Amino acid sequence: MVLPQDSQGSQIELQAHRLPSEEGSIRHDEADLAFLDAQPGDIDLNNPKPDQRLRKFSVICIICNRMIAAIAGTLVYIEFGLTTPRYLFGRDKISVPRNGGELHYVRLSEFSNLCSGLVELICVQLKDIFKRPTFFTTCLFGVIFVFIGTAAMNALSFGIRVLQAAGHDEPDNWKARGIAIVVVTFAVILHGTWRQAGIIVNNAFAIIKVFILLLFIITGFVSLGNGFKPSATATAEGYVSNSTIASNNFDTSQSFKDKSGGSYGYVESFLAIIFAFSGFNQANYVLSEIENPRKNYKWPSFFAVATVCILYLLVNISYFIVVPVERQLEDGSQVAELFIRMTYGSLSNAGKTAAPRVIAALLAISSLGNIIVMTYTAARVKQEIAKEGVLPFGRLIANSIAIPTIPFGRLLGRTSKSQPEETPIGGLGLHWIISVLLILATGAQHKPDASYVILVNLYSYSIDVFFGLLLGGGLVFLRLSSSRHWGRKSRAIPWVSTTAGAIFAVANAFPFIASWVPPSKNEPPPNKQIPWFATPTVGWCLIGAGILYWAAFYYLVPRIGDHRGKELRVHRILFFHEEHGYPVQWHERLNFSWVVKNDSAEPRHAEEEIE
Repeated sequence: MVLPQDSQGSQIELQAHRLPSEEGSIRHDEADLAFLDAQPGDIDLNNPKPDQRLRKFSVICIICNRMIAAIAGTLVYIEFGLTTPRYLFGRDKISVPRNGGELHYVRLSEFSNLCSGLVELICVQLKDIFKRPTFFTTCLFGVIFVFIGTAAMNALSFGIRVLQAAGHDEPDNWKARGIAIVVVTFAVILHGTWRQAGIIVNNAFAIIKVFILLLFIITGFVSLGNGFKPSATATAEGYVSNSTIASNNFDTSQSFKDKSGGSYGYVESFLAIIFAFSGFNQANYVLSEIENPRKNYKWPSFFAVATVCILYLLVNISYFIVVPVERQLEDGSQVAELFIRMTYGSLSNAGKTAAPRVIAALLAISSLGNIIVMTYTAARVKQEIAKEGVLPFGRLIANSIAIPTIPFGRLLGRTSKSQPEETPIGGLGLHWIISVLLILATGAQHKPDASYVILVNLYSYSIDVFFGLLLGGGLVFLRLSSSRHWGRKSRAIPWVSTTAGAIFAVANAFPFIASWVPPSKNEPPPNKQIPWFATPTVGWCLIGAGILYWAAFYYLVPRIGDHRGKELRVHRILFFHEEHGYPVQWHERLNFSWVVKNDSAEPRHAEEEIE
């Protein structure tokens, strides 16, 4: 039997495969599994059925719910998402969208070959941007995402805002953390027991959050025309019209005076903005669950990113219309709270008192939406990492359980077919454990706000910035490398692809490097409880932990105990059928085994059979 190479250099075993044609198409139904006897230890995984997959609306809501980064980043992720991984069907290699996001993309080019001498010394090559050493990128991405790709930061924000909405101006540290644990548990139980409801709740929160943004925008522009008539008390306190405030704020000689000349403030702002505008990669984490992703992923993603970017811009303009710059720059100021206080709060004394609670409630809703979508997507990424065989209890985490669905249609008198839905219980469990550990481990910070800032900066630095830099730079290398023939694989316009990759790489390179520049004397850290070097130090510790984990897994484990002289092999049988004119993976069977190492054979860790 011939073993051809796939796009990652792994050998794929083809069994009983037919090209799609008029005479026979790639299609396997559930009954076909009866012909393949499961071996002990096999893990069977189903992708969602066609009527269970995410539609255009859900894709837009997932992205709107936890987003947005730059248009360039969106284009980079769209290109990778629709181009990799690739499988050989007959004579043609065809891309098949898959869950996991950066786990698969970051090994696509041999960008590290540009510095091969250094690679041999420190063994740094990344899993599809960098193909060797075996397991390296899986361990690097896996360690970072497992420990940082959680809902802990948004859960802490939710706990803080709930207490503030209840009237506690200074939220108790452990009460906020207790609420955070409860909301993470709720999200995990929701997605673990009722996948369909989790998607519906996500969509609902996305709509609510868009309406909140629209409310702020409309309020700001109404205020520009002095549409809010102040109360007598507000007038007595020296009320200033919003048209005057806007005029001063948009006067560049005033709004940009006393600006900092150092890089530290820019880096801190950049990391905060990256987190606020990140999320365009969330749909990539669940790409194989999207119905007809070639149609329902590309343009909905771009539309969602562009829409929310415009909304965010208009919200910030509204802030500048209403809130004086001096008030925005005060220590501990909450611009959104000042916005509500100076608009609706100016109408009456009661409104002024209620303003902080109202904004806290709105922010709690926003955080809850983030928790819902992050739990849904991150659990599936952790499942994909476990499928690579590098995690302890990998079989448990990689497995899915069929959960019976609640037939809403029948309750409404419709005729509907109820089918079990595959739920990554192990991935959800791991997500819950790490989220709770992070919430508790940061408890030494007596103010939960400080813990929130730490976790946000770490997520932005370690996942968004670090892997964004690798993906952007890797895409440019793929486009410029004649040996990789990327133009034959990708349908993206070459100059758009190269430009997007370059912009994305440069934008992420700045905070990645400049985070090590200390603040100047006249540039105090925005959060005095956190040392200026905390974010890059812990971020690089996580990167180092990923490298050490790989070294232990690759060199130490095969030399001790029952694994002595053996290497890990992950055997996959992938089941495809044809939908919308191209192959779609609908089922996967996995088996992990440690086999006697053959030093003469080329290193590989995955064997894939296409059924």
